[in-house]
Amino acid sequence: MNKIAVIPVRSGSKRLPKKNYKSFNSKNLAQIARDKCLASGIFDKVIISSDDPVFKELINCNEVEFLQRSDNLANDFATTDMVVDFFFDKFPFCESILWVNSVSPLQSIEDIKKCGLQLNMPDVDCVMAVNTLYQHCCIANEPLNFNPNKSFEKTQDLQPIQRYIYSCMGWKRSTYVDNRSRGFKGLFPGKIGLVEVSVLAGMLVKYEEDFILCSKIDQAMGN
Repeated sequence: MNKIAVIPVRSGSKRLPKKNYKSFNSKNLAQIARDKCLASGIFDKVIISSDDPVFKELINCNEVEFLQRSDNLANDFATTDMVVDFFFDKFPFCESILWVNSVSPLQSIEDIKKCGLQLNMPDVDCVMAVNTLYQHCCIANEPLNFNPNKSFEKTQDLQPIQRYIYSCMGWKRSTYVDNRSRGFKGLFPGKIGLVEVSVLAGMLVKYEEDFILCSKIDQAMGN
């Protein structure tokens, strides 16, 4: 079980209650992520992890397993690094873990595959899915990639912004576990591989309107 995809599925959700239980064009969000991970053909195992054992029903083949998460790893105070620590502890022999977010239902099989294959590269320790934006951007009211005192640049001439979109992220065990054991507090130790994925992958289901919009796009695309 060298390369694992993990699909975290919380039972609770403040902004859109029970979103992981809702039908998204005949499937729930975890089912969609599961099927795309399996279709990518690059994982030895696909793990669905939740605090609610009802999601154990999503096991549909030998390549899929369910991992029960305790309440303290599924509440509003649980941080991502705590959950990743838990995953590596539960799968001590895996080489890498790719976190595939169920709330990105429009990410494609190819999006997931690109992230997983990048994580396999020898010079990469962790990966983040990104969208590259050619837009005028600011941080704390200060221009980031443009000069407001000069002529207004064409967007294609701007220094692009790489926005992390949360659809996928992943880690190699050797680097992650070693750094965490030595007191590293961050989530992305070592060399980060930024993976350009589709714009649709960046459409996350956080609110009711997101769910409706994404489902309509999915229907329009014939999925």
